[in-house]
This record gives sequence, C-alpha cells and structure tokens, in this order.
Amino acid sequence: NLYETGKIDVTGVSLAYIDKVTDKAGPFYQDLKVTPELSFYYIGFNTTKPPFDDADIRRAFSQAIDKDKLVSLVFRDMMQPANGILPPGMPGYNEALSGLDFDIAGAKELIASSEYGDVSKLPPITITTMGWGGTISSGLEAIIHEWRQNLGVEVKVRQLEPERFLYNLMEEKDEMFYMGWVADYPHPQDFLEILFHSGADNNHGEYSNPEVDALLDKAGVELDKELSLALYQQA
Repeated sequence: NLYETGKIDVTGVSLAYIDKVTDKAGPFYQDLKVTPELSFYYIGFNTTKPPFDDADIRRAFSQAIDKDKLVSLVFRDMMQPANGILPPGMPGYNEALSGLDFDIAGAKELIASSEYGDVSKLPPITITTMGWGGTISSGLEAIIHEWRQNLGVEVKVRQLEPERFLYNLMEEKDEMFYMGWVADYPHPQDFLEILFHSGADNNHGEYSNPEVDALLDKAGVELDKELSLALYQQA
C-alpha cells in the first residue's frame, strides 16, 4: 500500500502480491525488477539428537521433498531449488553443484537400512519454527505434507516467538527447525563458516567435521581470492 500511494520507492513483493505485479497488463509490471537475494531457507537437523544423528534419516527426509514442485506450486517460481548452501550471486556459488535427488523409493530404503528399520520405530519428531501460534508458512506446510505423503511420517510443529525461537536454537537444541539465512555481506564465509564450523554460535544443527573446519580455517586466511573461493567450494 505504501508503494501504491507513492510513500516509498522500493519494496519487496510477498507471494500474496505476485499475481498483481507480474500481470503484464497491470500498473506495476513495468516497475518490477527481479534480482537474486543472497539468502536461503532450510530445514535444519540437529545431528546430535535422534533420529537425525543418523545420516541415513537426514538423507531420507531430504530426498522425500520434491523441491521443484515446491518452488513451482508454492513459491510461484519466485525462488530456486537449493542444491548447495551458497545462493546465486554469492561469490563461490557453483551452478553445476547437484544436491540429493527427489527419490521416494530411495528415501524409504534409507530408512529401512537405518538403525530404526521402519518409520513406525522413529521417535516423535517436532519441527520448531518462528510464529505466534497461527498459520505456519505455506512452504513449511507443504514440506510436512510431503513427509506425511511420501514417508508416512507425522511431524508436529512448535511455533515460538522470535526471541524465544532464537534462544531455543542456542540452548534447547530441538531435533529439527525451519529458518532462513540472509547474507550480512557478500562473502561465502558469512554462510559456510558461520553456519557450519564446529562450535560456531549459529551452527544450530551441531554439525562437526574436522576436515570441513580445516578447509574453512584455511580459506578464511588465504589472501589469494580465487584460491580462497576454491577452498570454500571444497568445504
């Protein structure tokens, strides 16, 4: 409304207004500029808590999500499927990187080969997200539906107000969470080291890999820009 009345010159566009601004016959189409945002949304698994301390379970939950369908139907093609951590436009972004494929049969096989053997033997799973007790985001709702439909897993949702949510990630360490990350500055260190280095404050998944730590440490002090980016990509 502020943009429509001329009180502001630039604004982001929420999904609720996509049809309005992409209508070629509408008043806003000529003003629309689409550019990548240095950000991503993700499902975080706490790698120290059951059942996600089992890598096969983490992979199974990932492979049970049809990211292409999610982007098309829920996000109206205003987002891109993420096959890696670094978003388009970020130095070090690798367009050729391939993530885990959508594979329901493969996901079920991973669960069958895990220590649990069957979804019925998984412990209760709750995903924590920011919210005030109302409707959850359409993206998270769709993902939970995919898990239910493709794996037969029921995932409960716990909504916490922002301050409580961040405290919970730092102190209580739930088994799974949904959140986004936006670049503070255009450098891969702001994603890879901050989110995945062992002991980093924002490493809410408790991921720890000495080899990755060593690569990130080396990349952070490497003066040659191209070599530094190559180390970040290797990490």
